[in-house]
Amino acid sequence: MRRLLLLCLSVPLLAQIADLTQALESSRQRIDSIDDQIVKLLNDRAQVVREVGSIKIRLHAPVSAPGREQQVLRRTAGQARAPLTASAVEAIYKTILDEMSSMEAVQMEKNLKSR
Repeated sequence: MRRLLLLCLSVPLLAQIADLTQALESSRQRIDSIDDQIVKLLNDRAQVVREVGSIKIRLHAPVSAPGREQQVLRRTAGQARAPLTASAVEAIYKTILDEMSSMEAVQMEKNLKSR
């Protein structure tokens, strides 16, 4: 009897899960498409960071540019629009800048060692 009761309760739940999956499919596809664009743009940004690293090597400039980092954080946070907050955009960009700076430092170190 208990199994029958569980089965009867499970059928509507499974139907709800199927409805939810179907209802979310379009939004998930849009998110995937946006993620693809974000990754492409991050790769484009990383390529420019490599170019900047090459220029810094040629001109014997330091890897870090704190003034520039603060400028980027202020500029990007200032572009935040709901539902994103300025602090959320700043946190995201801090991570991006940290990763890009690390990549640039590794590139510069390799270039200096190969000289």
